[in-house]
Amino acid sequence: MPNFLTILNLAATFGLIVGGLLAYHYGFARTATEVQERVIHLLQSEIGALQDRIDALEKENTRLSQVIMTIRTSLKRRGLHITIDGELVSIHDRAGHLTQSARIHGSKDSSQQDQEAE
Repeated sequence: MPNFLTILNLAATFGLIVGGLLAYHYGFARTATEVQERVIHLLQSEIGALQDRIDALEKENTRLSQVIMTIRTSLKRRGLHITIDGELVSIHDRAGHLTQSARIHGSKDSSQQDQEAE
């Protein structure tokens, strides 16, 4: 009889250990899956926000290009021609003489460098 109880006790202990390990593994896997789903959802919402921002910037870029073209057309009617070559903007009169030339200041670094050069 003590032999049977000892074997039953060992089997129950072994069963509890195996069950505990399986429960721990299942809980860990479930937690990892939940975290992964949250991260995926967060990244998808971030992608959506970035796409909306890209769309808004494309519309703003189109609008600014139209404003520049309107200004160029108006000045051309007055006899001034504007050429934009990268960061250099040049204004010519009807005779083709260079009236003014300037660089576009797009960032703080370039404007700080220009101030230092002056």
